[in-house]
Amino acid sequence: MSEPNTPQSPFLTTQEAASYLRISARTMENWRWSNDGPEYRKHGGTVVYHLEDLNAFSTVWNKSRKPRHGS
Repeated sequence: MSEPNTPQSPFLTTQEAASYLRISARTMENWRWSNDGPEYRKHGGTVVYHLEDLNAFSTVWNKSRKPRHGS
């Protein structure tokens, strides 16, 4: 059980980051492989994403998408 005043980690696993961005974990893996996704780090061999990096990526990604006509 965690301490009541212990802050939650700002680092998310691939699955958690994918859920946060509402995409599949496979998409996160593909983006990581092709260097198209958010910044990531490895902690002891585990890939993790910082919340600030996910938010920054989401902002840039959203602005770069072109609006669809007729939607």
